[in-house]
Amino acid sequence: MKKIFWVILITVLMFTVLIWEQIFVDNTLDVLAQKIENIETEISVVENINTEKIIGLSVDLDEFWTKKERILCLFINHNDLSKVGEQIKRMRNYIEQDDKEECETELDVLKFYAESYKHVMEINIQNLL
Repeated sequence: MKKIFWVILITVLMFTVLIWEQIFVDNTLDVLAQKIENIETEISVVENINTEKIIGLSVDLDEFWTKKERILCLFINHNDLSKVGEQIKRMRNYIEQDDKEECETELDVLKFYAESYKHVMEINIQNLL
């Protein structure tokens, strides 16, 4: 009976961690996508992107990602995550240089990463095998 109890307990704990991981990753990537969307919206309505508001949004995005990356690296390959950080740094540089076209390109790449990581991390049979 003790073995069955421990097997059930370990199984329940594993599923709990699996569900927590999925919720955490989904929420983090949703917030990332929303922050990217906020920057895109602001950039689309102005000519000069080197404004306090856009710089503030980019700093907020960078700080958010730096904070969450430490935890996400437990679930996603660290090399893949570092690409997002690099894209954010490039985007911030383009904002400082007032290069709207290149900044929009970096934002598109960031959106792609957010969507693709969400797809990679979702629970499905292929990921379990």
